[in-house]
Amino acid sequence: MSARFEDIDVSTFSLEQLQALMEMARKEIDQKEQSRLVEVRAQIENLASSVGRSVEELLQLAPEGKRKRGPKPNTTGEKIVKFRNTENFEQTWSGRGKRPRWLQEALEQGAQLSDFAVSA
Repeated sequence: MSARFEDIDVSTFSLEQLQALMEMARKEIDQKEQSRLVEVRAQIENLASSVGRSVEELLQLAPEGKRKRGPKPNTTGEKIVKFRNTENFEQTWSGRGKRPRWLQEALEQGAQLSDFAVSA
């Protein structure tokens, strides 16, 4: 029988012991997460197989069962940037998908979307 978590008095542990315990816990968490992901992957593969499809084929389907159209290819291979953070130029947004946090926060503080537009 193993000890209950609530019965362990960590206040008696040294700093080094607590750090070692945290590292052991991190490793155990990583192993359990990895194991769970392997289980979930097997379940997904079994479900796809049960309808005669591959996982990749299923992921290409839109929720209504229709195939998604991919994004228009960017023939230059460059990242499309339509908006840029004026305080941190590395933060950009293509204008597609959910607005990034930095942009959403700026808009909530009264900024206009046009303030961040990149001129072509």
